[in-house]
Amino acid sequence: MTRRLRTLNRVLITLETFAVGVLLIAVCDVVLLQVLMRYLFAAPNPWSEEVSRFCFIWLSLLGASLAVARRAHFRFDQVTGRLAPRMKRGVEACARAAVLLFALLLIGTGIALMDLTMGERSAALNLPVALVYAAAPVSGVLMAIHMLAGWSGEGWGASSQHAPQQPGSTGETG
Repeated sequence: MTRRLRTLNRVLITLETFAVGVLLIAVCDVVLLQVLMRYLFAAPNPWSEEVSRFCFIWLSLLGASLAVARRAHFRFDQVTGRLAPRMKRGVEACARAAVLLFALLLIGTGIALMDLTMGERSAALNLPVALVYAAAPVSGVLMAIHMLAGWSGEGWGASSQHAPQQPGSTGETG
């Protein structure tokens, strides 16, 4: 089970990274097209603002999920680095529980928002608005999977030695 979860996690990280890259390129291209059409040709696209907004929402939430997978969210290394090892593990466990709670909250509220907006359509693209709100539960599920895979031994063991270090986060100078 643990091996399957870790394999699933690696596959999901790869897919998320690809999707985030595609969404980032799409947002940049659509915004550039909108600027060019508006200022060079004086003919703005009615759909480009919606496309860029929808892509940015998905990009943000998938990026947050990737940050959970890579343990790249904001941390208080200056504070936890000075704690006793036992206390540090306790603080890290509380932080992981908070992230998992947030993921479950995203799933629940995202599903409720999707249900609430199921009949609505976007103005320019005529897409179901629920597709945009689907980013929340999808991201929540991905975060929960990343958390469970981390707890099963993939980089989130008892110590934080596998966590990526941010520049200047260790308190060291020079």
